[in-house]
Amino acid sequence: MSPRGIRTPLQRTYVFDSEALSRAVRGDKELKQIIKIAPELGIRIATSALTTLEAFDPRRGAQHPLWDWSLSRITVVHTSDPIVRTARRLLADAGLHGHKYAIDAVLAAVALAETANSDQVALFTSDNDDMEKLLGDSTTVLIEPLG
Repeated sequence: MSPRGIRTPLQRTYVFDSEALSRAVRGDKELKQIIKIAPELGIRIATSALTTLEAFDPRRGAQHPLWDWSLSRITVVHTSDPIVRTARRLLADAGLHGHKYAIDAVLAAVALAETANSDQVALFTSDNDDMEKLLGDSTTVLIEPLG
């Protein structure tokens, strides 16, 4: 509750991994709908710049309309020094090698960074096990498995 007793809406962020993003640009109805209504519900959708590269499929074409539309509604977080430091710490804590887990670690770091501005952060991922290893017992990021 705010000081005057008025409830303020929760700030929510959904973080998309490469599978969530690639499904959206391939026309997955559920993910397209999430992207479409998120602004109306006050939900921010974010992903890492590296994830956009991981999700890119040249067979779909760089100018595919759903690709452009989706990215126009998603905040692309760049790989800043603080994100890299957090990703490196996550890799070290999980005992994972960057060669295999670098992009997942960067995305996990983005999700953790989003908790500074959001009451709820959900990470939509097909790599549940990897994200659980990287995020450990984090209670600030909800891992939302893609079916």
